[in-house]
Amino acid sequence: MDHQLHTTRVLAKDLAETSELRSLWEFANFAFAHSAQQYPEMGFSEGKRFEQPSDFTEEMGIDGVTFIQYASSSREDSGNAKIVATAGCKPWSSAYKLDERVKRMREEREAREKESAKSPVPGNDGFYTKEHEDQLLEQIEKLGPMNDSQEQDGVARWEVVTVCVHPEWQKKGLADRLLERVAEEVSSQVKSSGEGPEFKLMVRTMKEINEKYWLSKGFKPVGEKFFEPGTFGSPTGFHILDLSRDHRTI
Repeated sequence: MDHQLHTTRVLAKDLAETSELRSLWEFANFAFAHSAQQYPEMGFSEGKRFEQPSDFTEEMGIDGVTFIQYASSSREDSGNAKIVATAGCKPWSSAYKLDERVKRMREEREAREKESAKSPVPGNDGFYTKEHEDQLLEQIEKLGPMNDSQEQDGVARWEVVTVCVHPEWQKKGLADRLLERVAEEVSSQVKSSGEGPEFKLMVRTMKEINEKYWLSKGFKPVGEKFFEPGTFGSPTGFHILDLSRDHRTI
C-alpha cells in the first residue's frame, strides 16, 4: 500500500505544549530500543533513550527545531497518521550536559524515598540506575569540552539531534530528506542571524553503533571520549564521537 508522507516543523519552545510530545517521546524510545537490540554486547537493549517526555524537550534545548514525518494511507486519512521518522537541530555546545540530568534524577529519587521507602528508583530499567550515578558523575567531571579550539574560528555550528526512523521505514530515504530539511533550517537561521556564509552541522553519537552511518553521510570525526564500563549499565564501555560536516548558506 502506498502511503502519503507529510512533515511538520515544531519549535522546541512549543514542543511541550503540543499533543504529539508523548507520541514523539514513545517513538524515539522505540527507535532507540530497536537500534540497541542490534548490539546486545553494549548492554542497552532494555534501556530508554529518554526517561520521560520532558527529557525529549530538554534534549532539544530552547532554540532547537524538530521535524516530524508522518505516514497515512491517504490524504483523507491524515487524522490517523503515525510518526515514521523525526530529526531535529539546535545550536551546538561542546560541553556535556548529562551531569545536569543525572543530578535531577538523583534529587527526584531522594524526594520519593523520603515519602516512601518502597518508592522505585527512577530509571532502574537498565539505562539509568542508582549504582551507576556516582560513577557517571565522576567521569563527566573529567570530560570537558571535546573541541573548544575549533569553536574559536567564528563558524556557526548546529547539532543534529534525535534522528529516528521506524524500522519498517528504514532504507527509504526518510532520514536523508529530514537531514536536508535540517540543513535548510540551519542555513536560514544562520543567514538571518548575520552569520555565515559557512556553517557546520555537528553530530554527537555513540561510535560503536552509529559511526559508519554518519561517515557515509559525509561527516568527519572531530572529537572522541571514552566512557568506562558500567556507564549506563554497559559492560564494555563505549566511545562518544563528535562529527562535523561543512555547509554554506543557500
